[in-house]
Amino acid sequence: MELSHPDLAAGVIHYPDDFLVILQPVGNLEKYSEIFAQLCSQVGLTIKTAKNEEGQLANFAGFELDTHSMIIQLPLKKLTKAGQLVQNAIEQKSLSLLNMQHIMGYLNFLSTVIPLGRTFLRRLYNLELHFPPEARSSKGRLSREAEKDLSWWYQVLRNTPERSIGLRKREVVQAWSGAASTESLGGFFLESTQTTLQPDAAFFIAFPKYIIEAKEHINTLEMRAVEPVLLYWGGSCRGKLLVIHVDNQAVVYGLAKRTMRGAPMRVLRRCILLAAEYDLDLEARWVSTTENALADALSRADYYRITNIAPQLMSPTCNLQRHGLLTYKSHAYQQ
Repeated sequence: MELSHPDLAAGVIHYPDDFLVILQPVGNLEKYSEIFAQLCSQVGLTIKTAKNEEGQLANFAGFELDTHSMIIQLPLKKLTKAGQLVQNAIEQKSLSLLNMQHIMGYLNFLSTVIPLGRTFLRRLYNLELHFPPEARSSKGRLSREAEKDLSWWYQVLRNTPERSIGLRKREVVQAWSGAASTESLGGFFLESTQTTLQPDAAFFIAFPKYIIEAKEHINTLEMRAVEPVLLYWGGSCRGKLLVIHVDNQAVVYGLAKRTMRGAPMRVLRRCILLAAEYDLDLEARWVSTTENALADALSRADYYRITNIAPQLMSPTCNLQRHGLLTYKSHAYQQ
């Protein structure tokens, strides 16, 4: 259904049985309200006065929109309900499959306002797999990992989460990473104003023995290659849009959805926390191995290929091996 009128110079969003009309700051609110009421009457729609809200603060689709501060936040009622659900789950120590699905569904809905939310639901989804689907009322004990996710939500919901809806154009930083072997990883980055790779903007890191012996899946290794980009250069890229190019589809999906299954999730969680710490917007793009040639060569310490692609990295002032493997956990301990 489309509502149009020559004098209705506004954006209209239709969501099930709700309409959101977005006006210009200098718009005549009373005039537009009358026009909208007339249009609704013409197509047989009735406006429920009790739910009608006008002004710079309004509830829509379960969220509170504030066009004065340009933020979206949770109404107090929903915030209180979410906090009680999480607190009760932590205190009870065990949940039925039905209750767990109710909590996960509600928290997933709130992730619209809390972008990190989906990252801290994965361990609850993992626990869900241990419940027999036919016994939705039987209870199971919360795992320690699931409790960590719930504890994170409890801390976040103690405040009033909000998300900016303002149009903010961020400077773009491009990065490439790869873990083409089971023994090392590599990567590099370019600032928006740079056309040539700088000697201090690339890395080659050998894996410690415990990772080599663990024989981790390639998805985990590729996610590990993203982490140093954030650790070593995240601080200098604060407030920017970081576009990471990788040749692994699972990593691209995980960074886009903020969640993924299995062991890579632990590394992804650290990457998302780093991005939040440095106020970075993350965007992942898939590239072929051919297009990711330099990162591939760096990850293999293939100095012949590195010299052919980026000879400046072979200069005496560049020490590719000056970085050791560092994780967000060890980085936090050094603060």
